[in-house]
Parts: sequence; structure tokens; C-alpha cells
Amino acid sequence: MKITFRYTSQLSTAAGTSEETLEFPEETSLIGLLGQVCMKHGPEFSKFVLNQEGSPVRTLVVALDGAQVDLAKDPCVESGSEVYLITPMSGG
Repeated sequence: MKITFRYTSQLSTAAGTSEETLEFPEETSLIGLLGQVCMKHGPEFSKFVLNQEGSPVRTLVVALDGAQVDLAKDPCVESGSEVYLITPMSGG
């Protein structure tokens, strides 16, 4: 299945892109997808997404097809979905 990921701020810098479409096996949970994307982009990306135990970082906001999701429920993702990963912004 193809999933489009959109990244903001630090994540787009770490991934080297603000958007990409990736291919995954069918019936993959959202946290499973995040783990695979973290492996693809490495530790600089991963530190904003999953902690060392593989759980989502508390400050990460995820929207699936335009609606914010509760990662504690680990929703399933369907082919053609868009996942937005939003990290906190700072500055003044």
C-alpha cells in the first residue's frame, strides 16, 4: 500500500524532504509505519518520532487524512492515506 507522509520543521530537515510517498505491506498499524519511516531516515529523524522503547514521543502530533489521531489507539492505515507528522515549534 502507498502512504504519503508530510513532515514539518525538524522532521522535514532530518528527512531531507517535506513530503514523500512510501510503499508498505498491507494492514500495517500507524506505529508500525512510524517505526519503518524512522529506520529509513535514521536517528536524527527518529528522536522526534519514537523513543528508544518504540513508543511515540509525547510531543509528536499525528494527523491521519486530515484528522488528529490518538496514537495510544494505534489506528490502522489504509492505502492512499496521508500521514502528517508535526513536531513542536519554538522561537520568538
